[in-house]
Amino acid sequence: MMAPNFANKDSIWCLRIIATFHADNYSRVWKGRIMTGIRKRLESELRRLADGPLPSEQIGGIGTVRFIARCTGDASDILERVKQILIIIDTESIAGWPAEDEWKNILPNWFVSVCAPSRTREQAEQWVTWWKTLPPDEQARVKKEKKWALDDWLYWMQPDNRQWFWWDAKALEDVTSIVVAVEVDGWPFPWGALRWLFIAAGAIDLNAEAEE
Repeated sequence: MMAPNFANKDSIWCLRIIATFHADNYSRVWKGRIMTGIRKRLESELRRLADGPLPSEQIGGIGTVRFIARCTGDASDILERVKQILIIIDTESIAGWPAEDEWKNILPNWFVSVCAPSRTREQAEQWVTWWKTLPPDEQARVKKEKKWALDDWLYWMQPDNRQWFWWDAKALEDVTSIVVAVEVDGWPFPWGALRWLFIAAGAIDLNAEAEE
């Protein structure tokens, strides 16, 4: 599925919304336990991270969206780092989502150390106020270059908040590009957490294929 142009709505300064529990086709995390639907999706994602999709495997949701990650010549290494983080996230999600302060010891230091310090609500509001004073082109640049705090990123990786699931990826022979496909349930969807994962792993940028 070719990705149309869209605005990335997964802004790291957006207010967190506590989702109401819905008994839909995709399960939710409730009282520390993962229900059947989301567990199966995480288990399938773990398998695809290790071996890729099965030849007969059907894509879930509404299909896949493709992204291109730009690298500086170490595409294969970056892809392996991205997979390393997602495998940890899925494994911990299935076992039971850890407390926020435990994640710094669970995730590798190379990822934790590149994330921005956490902000208080007051600090976040001050930043947004300052950002709104910038001209539009400068707003876009600052927003794109802004690092994510670890707790902001983890929020979007909680099973209840997942908006995309890994389908497949390949480091191209030019060693400066990675093509990645993710399975999505709707369009548009917030993919800022996916972009930050690639940036933190060493990529220059990640863009939807149609934006290339």
